[in-house]
Amino acid sequence: MAMGALRNILRHMATSAAVLVLAGSGTSGEALAQITMPQDFALDIPAGSLQSALTIFGRQTGLQLIYAPETVSGRQVRRLRGRFTPHDALQKLISGTGLRIRPVDAKVIVLEGPSSSHGGGGTRPAHASPAMTEGRPPSSASTDGDGRDRPASLPEIIVTGSNIRGQAPVGSSVRTISRAQMEENGYRSIAQALQALPGNFGGVANEQASLSFVDRTGTNATLSSGVNLRGLGAAATLVLVNGRRLAGAGNLGDFADVSNIPMSVVDRIEVLMDGASAIYGSDAVGGVVNIIMKDRFKGLESGLRFGTVTQGGMREFQAYQTAGTEWGTGGALVSYEYYGRRPLMARDRRFSRTADSRALGGTDHRNIYSLPGNILGFDRVTGGLGALYAIPRGQNGTALRPEDFLAGEANAGDPLAGAELIPAQTRHSIYASANQDLGGGVRLSLEGRFTRRDFEALGGGYITILTVTPDNPWFVSPTGQSADLIGYDFGKEIGASRDSGWSETLGFTGGVDVDLGGEWKLATYAAYARSKERHLTDNIANEALLAEALGTIGDDPATAYSPTRDGYFNPYGDGTANTPAVLAAVGSGFLDARNADHIATGNLQADGTLLDLPAGPLGIALGANVRRELFKSEYTSFYATGTPVEDDPVRHARTIYAAFAEARIPIVGEPNARPGLRRLDLSIAGRIERYPDFGTTANPKFGVNWSPLQGLTMRGTYGTSFRAPNLAQLRDRVSTAFTNLANAGGAAVPILFLGGGNPDLEPERARSWTMGADLEPSAVPGLRINATLFRTIFDKRIDRPAARDLRNALINPDLAPFVRYVSPATNAADRDYLLALIERFGGAGTTFPVDRIAAVVDARYVNTASTDVRGLDMTVGYMVRHGRDSFSIDANASYLFAWRQRTTPTSASLDRRNLSGQPVDFRGRLSASWRRGAFDALVGLNHVDHYSSAVTGIPIHSWTTLDARLAWTAPEASPAKGLTVALAAQNLFDRDPPFYDSSSGTGYDAANSDATGRFVSLQITERW
Repeated sequence: MAMGALRNILRHMATSAAVLVLAGSGTSGEALAQITMPQDFALDIPAGSLQSALTIFGRQTGLQLIYAPETVSGRQVRRLRGRFTPHDALQKLISGTGLRIRPVDAKVIVLEGPSSSHGGGGTRPAHASPAMTEGRPPSSASTDGDGRDRPASLPEIIVTGSNIRGQAPVGSSVRTISRAQMEENGYRSIAQALQALPGNFGGVANEQASLSFVDRTGTNATLSSGVNLRGLGAAATLVLVNGRRLAGAGNLGDFADVSNIPMSVVDRIEVLMDGASAIYGSDAVGGVVNIIMKDRFKGLESGLRFGTVTQGGMREFQAYQTAGTEWGTGGALVSYEYYGRRPLMARDRRFSRTADSRALGGTDHRNIYSLPGNILGFDRVTGGLGALYAIPRGQNGTALRPEDFLAGEANAGDPLAGAELIPAQTRHSIYASANQDLGGGVRLSLEGRFTRRDFEALGGGYITILTVTPDNPWFVSPTGQSADLIGYDFGKEIGASRDSGWSETLGFTGGVDVDLGGEWKLATYAAYARSKERHLTDNIANEALLAEALGTIGDDPATAYSPTRDGYFNPYGDGTANTPAVLAAVGSGFLDARNADHIATGNLQADGTLLDLPAGPLGIALGANVRRELFKSEYTSFYATGTPVEDDPVRHARTIYAAFAEARIPIVGEPNARPGLRRLDLSIAGRIERYPDFGTTANPKFGVNWSPLQGLTMRGTYGTSFRAPNLAQLRDRVSTAFTNLANAGGAAVPILFLGGGNPDLEPERARSWTMGADLEPSAVPGLRINATLFRTIFDKRIDRPAARDLRNALINPDLAPFVRYVSPATNAADRDYLLALIERFGGAGTTFPVDRIAAVVDARYVNTASTDVRGLDMTVGYMVRHGRDSFSIDANASYLFAWRQRTTPTSASLDRRNLSGQPVDFRGRLSASWRRGAFDALVGLNHVDHYSSAVTGIPIHSWTTLDARLAWTAPEASPAKGLTVALAAQNLFDRDPPFYDSSSGTGYDAANSDATGRFVSLQITERW
């Protein structure tokens, strides 16, 4: 075919916007006999516009249609009622329009214009799913040289998991969550929609897990929301926006923050729960999440949503405005979204009102740091630190005598006093995109997005150990010693400690697609993404000024505070002893961390048909990619010194080069089908990446689809994946900190904690297998069943074993290689070793005596751990129509056969399922929906199986909650056309999460449950 003719065809294929009318199962057209669709449907489509008829057709069949709105605009159809095959029904509906039916795969139908061909291009992904995808159809047309209307560019779809246009990934199952599904289920954000997936584990990289200390990684300082498919870590799930990488969030820049993506402009989310480094490179171990934004829109859409818990003060408000326009050869849109939330306090929930959980069947997690404080001492046998005397209440600490102290008693400090379970957040987001046909088969696309998210989270009061000597004017010792240690809580005097800050994400992409002729297309893009974060911890004591205020060290002339002028700190009162001037100086401490992650990407790829085989075209894709990564961080501390100290800025960068290829090989198709072998497709993909840190990685993937009979497809994949160590893990500075840990005798002893980077790290590596089946029996129209067995072995995991189980670092034998016991009081070499560590890596600024340190715990990054996960994913859907009513049932569940972890290469491999803070073996959701005319309703049942405490083995009950939503959409002929009003409730019966006797005292397991409680919301949307 001549180049000019092919370009002309592509112009006709290129339409103003692809409208995803309904996502569903099956397809139609010439290949209807090959696909897994029921033979016919009972249809009842009223007379009216063709566009409305196609929408109703999609709802009743569950099919996804892609078409140019202007090709159906203004056309009317008669009523269609009876039982029809999808092909026959569509033929009747589009009769006389010149449109043709073309199946893309077993999940998608394209309605092509009179001059369309199978060629065409674009790289905007799309994929069908057995659920409705809904959006306002854009429309526009341009004119060819002959004066006839022609559509603007319609990119041919590329499905997540493949680089070959118009083809779903062979062997893999891709799940699509449409914008309509998110709204129908009452999800309030992209993060919440993804957290509801049974295969997504919430134990890391989410707000509640971070604030309740379930997330042991300690890297989510800005309270971002990541995705953790299969429980393999948020850094092992690749998150894309329109197929492009996001810059990393968190202290290490190692995972994507989906909370910064505005839901109002999202078209759909595609989730591939399979290793995919052969397609995408690093991080695609647990799977890939591709968030696809609207690319074309015409008109205006406004939305308001207000929501509140029914117990407590948490409130949410969301508003957005989207505007778009189209012209003959392109279009543009812009959208702004605001989101604001008030916090949920720990005191607002029965299970977290106090850290004393005895009334709930747990233990008392209050501590020895309190106000009034406690005189502390060490057990001479165990070395453990505990309370010897309680400072009496009801006095101001100015007239205490040794005999006034309460021997053998302890004041209890509550770490949950004033703390929040869910933080306050505000977010401003803007998204814009534009596309233009340049002629000659060339299409230009541009997009940009920016989000600013601010957060604030209150914890308990700042706690510390005070060293008090006779140099303090109010010194009095019940022990008769020359110095005493006091466990102290500053919460009443300087307020709750506060973590606050912001996150800014930015992304730009420019792409050019070129028709090369012969059904080949060249797609290029350049993308830039940036994530900047600030995390400020304040309302904490400055330990240097505190020591000065206590008189433990002399008056420092370099500080603005002078105890002889402004007053000394009295540690013996009950919260009324110290003046505002003293407290302002002592409570002026802060830790200020800033980091930025930058990614610049250039990508070039071509795909098309290499040759025609008897079973169909052999499609291939070839490409190359270059990526520049830059990580920067700055840290300022006003905590251990009398003046702020700025660490040397950190700046790490690297450039990665990649080449990739993919082939889809049809072995058996309609021309050479035989009984028991209706269709057989194979795929082979591979990607090579070159890193300056550790060299080259090469990862293949193989897939197979086998359809033995109509309505049944068997599939499977095998591939390898990897996650490259990020720049912070490789080159982060080593740091130290002090804490107390329980030893083998149960006593709390002081330890020195080491953390930091390791330049000798290797990439993490994984092997993944899947085997599944898709069933859509013709005997039960509307039924679809999808089941996938999976296994992933994830080795050489970069981990900090001692940090993951810091609580048990001194008693877990698997952590022995990372623990060094010391006796600095009796061994000069040990004392010199500790002092050298503190001097080299910067001490934590404590006044705690070095001679008391019992051990050094090394928690730096190493290639040490492995995870072996096996399980079954299953979805079942059924749709039926009765008269004017349509009903659907959808079930989605994940069951883990095993989730085994090995902490070190020599430790035992343990199945960690069904333990607190770890994945539960079964999670699922069952929903039922109804639609009639302007009304639709949905109820959803969520279930998490029972499990046990990882520490005590005490059972934790299963958790089942019910969601509901009722919506009304104004009819097309109504004056209120375009208006939708929806009332939603999540956790309708306000079921508390099952009680878990957590060490933090919060009373629930944030990895497997949610503290929100009943949440009701009202949403109003107007499409203009």
